[in-house]
Amino acid sequence: MKLAHALPILTTLIAVGYGLSCADIAAPTRSNAYEWRLFTPTGPGTADTLSFHWPSSRLPVKVWAQDTLNLPVHAKNGITQWKAGFLYGEFDAVMVSDSNVADVVVTAGTAIKGGFSITRLKSMLAPQCEGGTDFDLPVGSREIQPPVRIFLNLRVTPDAPGVQECLALTTTHELGHSIGIFAHSPVATDIMYADPTVPSPSERDRATAELAYHTAPTLTMGTR
Repeated sequence: MKLAHALPILTTLIAVGYGLSCADIAAPTRSNAYEWRLFTPTGPGTADTLSFHWPSSRLPVKVWAQDTLNLPVHAKNGITQWKAGFLYGEFDAVMVSDSNVADVVVTAGTAIKGGFSITRLKSMLAPQCEGGTDFDLPVGSREIQPPVRIFLNLRVTPDAPGVQECLALTTTHELGHSIGIFAHSPVATDIMYADPTVPSPSERDRATAELAYHTAPTLTMGTR
């Protein structure tokens, strides 16, 4: 995980009851979530909390994927997996054919740094590819500028063994960041682990996503 300066992987487990704030539906009862927010140092002994989720007014989130390396298929499958994990339909997304209208853009290549980036670098367990999710957050602003950009970068030739499996799990991992899970899980069996190998979100991943969507965010998303 990287900002303009290095950030540690957050390992503090959060209480399920923390900050639940949803007025119109009941809060989720799933337990065993992990810390999803990003803490950025602001001075000696102080930090700012960055958290985000897509509001209902912006659903379905529009996702575009570059037509290469089977990325549209991987993005569609990743969306399906994350949507299935929400108990109340708090998140929804659709694939679109025009990148100019997309809220989330998935492309091949290395990450272009914006306000902050969350990066899955060289992996020991899935070494064929790496990924990153970039959020354009201007200095001093609380409004992310769309689109959120996901990058999938091959470290081997496209026809090497395990490439599609790596791209599939890494796309789902990066989509998890794009929906608001800013931190990495400390548990290897979660898709949001920093070096994931599982193909889909775990119960802990789903519980964390739900908790994020029932907690008031500190960041908003701008309009295109």
